[in-house]
Amino acid sequence: MTASTEHVRRVSRRLRDLVEPIAANVYFAPEAQANYKDLGLSYVPGYFTSRGACMGQVPGEIVVMAFAVFEPNLVVNAVNEGWSKTDRDTILAAREKGAVASLRKLIGDDPAGLARATELLKQAGDAGTGEGRALYSGLRSLGWPGDPMGDFWRAADLVREHRGDSHTCAWVSHGIAPVEITLLTELWWKMGLNTYVRTRGWNDEAIAAGVASLEDKGYVKDGEFTPEGEAVRASIEAATDEGERRIVEALGDDADELFTILDPWAKAVVAAGGYPSDPSQLTRQ
Repeated sequence: MTASTEHVRRVSRRLRDLVEPIAANVYFAPEAQANYKDLGLSYVPGYFTSRGACMGQVPGEIVVMAFAVFEPNLVVNAVNEGWSKTDRDTILAAREKGAVASLRKLIGDDPAGLARATELLKQAGDAGTGEGRALYSGLRSLGWPGDPMGDFWRAADLVREHRGDSHTCAWVSHGIAPVEITLLTELWWKMGLNTYVRTRGWNDEAIAAGVASLEDKGYVKDGEFTPEGEAVRASIEAATDEGERRIVEALGDDADELFTILDPWAKAVVAAGGYPSDPSQLTRQ
């Protein structure tokens, strides 16, 4: 049965909020960072190379395309450094090992419900499609680690990257540039304009040009959303939700069961500092 737009919105956003800290803990896990350090990589090249490696040992320009919101030179230089020190299989193994070790520390070796959560996340992830979704497709090509926590993390990562790819498709289709979507997202998260965008590598000149472009489009004025700008950003979020329809419909009546299992784990990761904030507090519901 076809789910309503409101149901897709509710389930897809709740799924995002719960999966994000679990799947993305790998980017904050000291276990993963230690593994990259052993390969001679600091945080930035370790991040871009390890996350992008699911697509293959690809050049930085491909990672720019897939990650979408980062300043291109930052990405290309980081990937070049990464591939000068390691290879795809080695860094994928380091990433997986770090992610699994961190989650075991944060939520336990075999928490109750792990097998069922993995089953349901696989059910959701298997329903996704690859068009316009480079990172999701790359993860699918890797198969499954073969141990309970590894399979759980991989399933969560698949669902996370599917939504991330859907989001990129959405803002690109709205004619928004990479620096612009980050600026609009700052306002969507109820942060001040120009408070987060530098984490994506953009310099003052690029940020100023992005703000000026958004002002010219009528989306931003005096550092705040205009009604039109807020409507456009809401439309991007709605299009992102719609991109998750297959996943939501695949979960069906099992969605709330999955959320009940994941909720305490997501909270535990955030409480322990394994993810910087509760995603539900950053977005408009």
